Amino acid sequence: MNPIVPISFPLAMHIVVATVLGLRILYRRLPVNTALAWIVLLIGMPVAGPVLYVLFGAPTLGQRRLRLGQRIRHRYQRGYAAIPPAAPIEPPFGALARAIAQDSGFPVLAGNRRTLLTDAEAILKAMVADIAAARHECCLEFYIIDPAGRVAHVLAAVEAAAQRGVATRVLADDFGSKAFWRSPWPERLRRAGVRVTRSLPVSLIRSMSKRSDLRNHRKVLICDRSVAYLGSFNLIDPHEFKQSSHVGEWIDLMLRIEGPMVDALAMVFNTDWLLDHDAGAIDRAAIVSPALAPPAPAGPDRAMQLLPSGPEMPHSTIYQVIVAAIFNARRRVRIVTPYFIPDSAVMLALTMAARSGVQVDLIVPARIDTRMARYASQACYDDLLEAGVAIHRFGDGLLHAKALLIDDSLALFGTVNMDMRSFYLNLELSLISYDAGFVAELDAVIDGYAARSSTIDPAQWRHRPARDRFLENVLRLAGPLL
Repeated sequence: MNPIVPISFPLAMHIVVATVLGLRILYRRLPVNTALAWIVLLIGMPVAGPVLYVLFGAPTLGQRRLRLGQRIRHRYQRGYAAIPPAAPIEPPFGALARAIAQDSGFPVLAGNRRTLLTDAEAILKAMVADIAAARHECCLEFYIIDPAGRVAHVLAAVEAAAQRGVATRVLADDFGSKAFWRSPWPERLRRAGVRVTRSLPVSLIRSMSKRSDLRNHRKVLICDRSVAYLGSFNLIDPHEFKQSSHVGEWIDLMLRIEGPMVDALAMVFNTDWLLDHDAGAIDRAAIVSPALAPPAPAGPDRAMQLLPSGPEMPHSTIYQVIVAAIFNARRRVRIVTPYFIPDSAVMLALTMAARSGVQVDLIVPARIDTRMARYASQACYDDLLEAGVAIHRFGDGLLHAKALLIDDSLALFGTVNMDMRSFYLNLELSLISYDAGFVAELDAVIDGYAARSSTIDPAQWRHRPARDRFLENVLRLAGPLL
């Protein structure tokens, strides 16, 4: 009879912990790729795996925040019941617009006027001018506020606005805006009367119950409930920001909006502000439903729809919208994103579109500020190129803009990258435009990006170094976790 080999205590503990956490992963019904990645990590890394899962495995900001957020949003969005509906959206995106409205509470809003800003200098100057013109209220919400360079002019304008009696609020992500929080600016703004708050504060104690890597990735400026900004632009000076990473200046897009869409953005900001600043004392009196602004004096019917997304929303609607929009493309799909780490559904949508004769263009930066994301992204290029997707690499800086164009009918614009972090983990904000004029305008900007890009040749790509192939294959496994 063979003797029973004893199991050491550490091994037994590893088996128990891996089994318990593995069952938890199975019952959470995560996407298959993500679930498998976590299970492999738990089994292969006896100590680090469980620690990483406890810190980063559950995409939640806490049940209390989830409940409060739902209650606040429902109260704010009741005001939209009184708005006459916009003209019906043409097929095939009318059904998509109705699904977004049902899930997010934001209907299609007409009567908006917009200006697309493509240059950091123009963005910063326009922001300073609108803040200087504000008479009642000024609200800023940004993932990154870096006070270096020309950003100081924006912060000085906020300070001056508060000093002349404008109600000013600044909500900055605790992690992304480290440079801002470590600078003298928060205290300087508070002395002027600005209310300054950290969004999603990071601490060791908080990380025991909430994930510390779930970030507020939104970028919004609202002045007097009459004008608002939304897009990919963090409050940074590209001449100064991350120059040591050797990727060039960051290139972004921002949309200046007037009309009912400003109120929708104000509702998102107010919800985020209440949850981060006043979560301990939220009552019905704190949730003041804003009076909806009249349409801007614009001629055409500028049909737009707002879609906030993140772990505090009931569903991953932004992900579902992107996949559905690509499947509905009939002539072309154009994607601009700095970080492209798709899952199997996005890959299927893109490759099927290309094989069906749809022109699919992907424009990404040639260099990005994280090597892991670069190789994880490149891991899917072979399949895309084989299907006929054209991949263009922008070589004139870090192209940080995010946009998706479908045919001549739909544009998705805002803060969402084409990766799992944006789809499921970060607080994001997207504007969906059904206006052919805006689609054409954005298309012309993307043409400019493509002209400054090099297109990957499939034959040459197949002969890239073996070292790159190895890193791509390794980091492809971590793609669902990045």
